Amino acid sequence: MPKKFWEFRNQAGTGKAELLLYGDISDTSWWGDEVTPKQFAQELNDLGNVAEIDVRINSGGGDVFAAQTIGNLLEQNAAFVTAYIDGLCASAATVVACHCNKVVAANDSAYMVHPVRMGLCGYVDAETLQQYIDAITTIRENIVTLYAKKTGREKDEVAGWMDATSWWTAPQAKENGFVDELTDEGEDVVAENRSGVLFVNSISMNLPFDKAPKFVQDSLAAGAAGRSANKKPAKPENTKEEQDMDTINTVDDLRNAYPTLVGQIEQAAADAATKAERERIQGIEDAALPGSEQLTAEAKFTKPMTVSDFAVALVKNAKAQGATYLAEVKKDAEASGVNKVTNTPPDGQGGGDEFLAALQGLGKNKDKNQ
Repeated sequence: MPKKFWEFRNQAGTGKAELLLYGDISDTSWWGDEVTPKQFAQELNDLGNVAEIDVRINSGGGDVFAAQTIGNLLEQNAAFVTAYIDGLCASAATVVACHCNKVVAANDSAYMVHPVRMGLCGYVDAETLQQYIDAITTIRENIVTLYAKKTGREKDEVAGWMDATSWWTAPQAKENGFVDELTDEGEDVVAENRSGVLFVNSISMNLPFDKAPKFVQDSLAAGAAGRSANKKPAKPENTKEEQDMDTINTVDDLRNAYPTLVGQIEQAAADAATKAERERIQGIEDAALPGSEQLTAEAKFTKPMTVSDFAVALVKNAKAQGATYLAEVKKDAEASGVNKVTNTPPDGQGGGDEFLAALQGLGKNKDKNQ
């Protein structure tokens, strides 16, 4: 499966969960892909019965089939789903946002819609090209219907916005019905020109920087211009980091203050634990001996133990099996009567000395006959 572009975070004990969509929404198409959508659906289901799901978006778009699948799965979920636009919500990312129950955008974020595009490789004939055109027409109609439902506007109006490739500030997107609320909370949105590519909050949007509208370049560049005048400044005597550290007393406090960092740490810990568990099971399988199948299964699953502990248990098990075997042999011998057999001849048949004397007598008689 391609590298995941999403990250679920279940906020234990809060009844809430978070879905992080930063960067491309899938670097490959979900059309004809059964594995990746299935894993996303499984991870969403694994969140359990949560009351709220927050979807944090900073994306230049991506595969429309992935966006539609994610959006529909979120819409069908029993939880109340809120989309938070942390930086840029463009192209296919807007499809996900429009499927959510509510959309909240940072004041200095940006929103963009554009015509449906399809990447083609190689050569196609007229019939195949017409099939592509039909597909684009169908996809466009679905998106236009979704936009009209979200905004309450007529299809012709939202279709015109798409065809014109429209860029909006967060207030403009709210005015047009794509955003429900604006917020000053969260980090300032920072846009950068990295080798001619637009990066928003250090995430590549896969868009040439000079193709972004002037208000994006001006208001977002370096996180300086265009910040809302309503931003609450930090207290002069403390930096934001210092203020955050003053309020961090529990693991949940740390997670709320630095969700990305905590998520990375938790993922790294989970990966390390998975690797260690696989190595433990493999070590037990390598050390296992014939006849120790039950002990091996218990050591791996029902009564987990380290490889070294398993080796000790294996020796004890072999010793116990040996003792049991010898006891059974002794028991069988006693039952057969073999232990009662001696070298004493039966009565009336003489002992060993008499038999030897008889042999010697035979020798003497033979000499006389000669």
